[in-house]
Amino acid sequence: MKKWKARAYRLALACMPNPRRRAHGQGNAPEALVHVMRRHHVRDGVAALFDERGVTGLMAYGDAGPDTVFRAASVSKHITAMAAWRLHEAGIIDIDADADAFLLCSLRHPQAPDVPITLRRLLSHTAGIHDGSAYAAACAEPMPLGRVMAGDSHTAAFGRFEYSNLGAGIAACVLEGMLGKSFEAIMRETVFAPLKAQATFYPQKVRGDLANAYRVLPPSGGPTLNAAARRARPLPADAPDPERHYLLSQGNLYISAPQLAKLGIELMRERYAPMRRQLAPFGDRDRRLGMGLGTFIVHDILPQALYGHQGLAYGAVHGLFYDPAAGKGFVLLTSACSEAREGVLSDINIAMMRLILNGNGH
Repeated sequence: MKKWKARAYRLALACMPNPRRRAHGQGNAPEALVHVMRRHHVRDGVAALFDERGVTGLMAYGDAGPDTVFRAASVSKHITAMAAWRLHEAGIIDIDADADAFLLCSLRHPQAPDVPITLRRLLSHTAGIHDGSAYAAACAEPMPLGRVMAGDSHTAAFGRFEYSNLGAGIAACVLEGMLGKSFEAIMRETVFAPLKAQATFYPQKVRGDLANAYRVLPPSGGPTLNAAARRARPLPADAPDPERHYLLSQGNLYISAPQLAKLGIELMRERYAPMRRQLAPFGDRDRRLGMGLGTFIVHDILPQALYGHQGLAYGAVHGLFYDPAAGKGFVLLTSACSEAREGVLSDINIAMMRLILNGNGH
């Protein structure tokens, strides 16, 4: 978001009523969390604080309960990269293998036909793949990956960083091609079951409360993401479909804050340090950010570097960020929130970083 747009958005937000919402904290959840939620116009949300031993504090706000499940949006990319790294580390896959060997179409850029596109490139947004009109059409009416790639799905120039939902979504297709299993099964067997985390990429599998999403500004009369409608869709077969499963790993993780905190605790371990090595800068889009393997590297917010990922979709704002050196982090999941930001990082995630990860949070 450009600076002038962010200022206009914040000014409009200041003119909107901000009703007080109920809040319930557990453990070492600071009272200031309530003020963060209120100041950023959260409708319903849950924040989970964690250290290396477990969840240390939990705050449920509005109508959300501690175990409410949210669609985590782009935080999904971080968890997908986690699975890819675990598989690579175990010698089951090679994240530097040519993805074309596992797909029915080629991902190679027309300007660099001899350069293989790999999972490492897809997960670091350096694959030369672009979210063009073909991808937008596929989101509305899914089509085979080959047709999407035949459209305007390559960047203008190869070799530059360009954040791409399509590229991150294709990672699921490549994993399916590599392993001959559905992406859901791969994630279940590689991450969720070993870490005893309840999560899925299909809302039809969610048990219990599933949050809608809403837009704060401009106000949405009804949900912009309707949980009941998504649950009512037919559940796809648990089988690989590398030509059509590019709409999962980019943003379709469904998980609660305490369960996502389990994954954050694991991600702070030294074995994931290679995911935190910068592969590309965000450049003019946000000078404070670098990109690792499915990982945001956050500079200049606090003296130390922070790691994780943000999620923005349908008016909901999410975050999973942590400081491995200090051994602590936070999860933020919301149903509606101020989307104000300059560059990429949202105001509320920056506020959470300063509250929780500056040494004074817990």
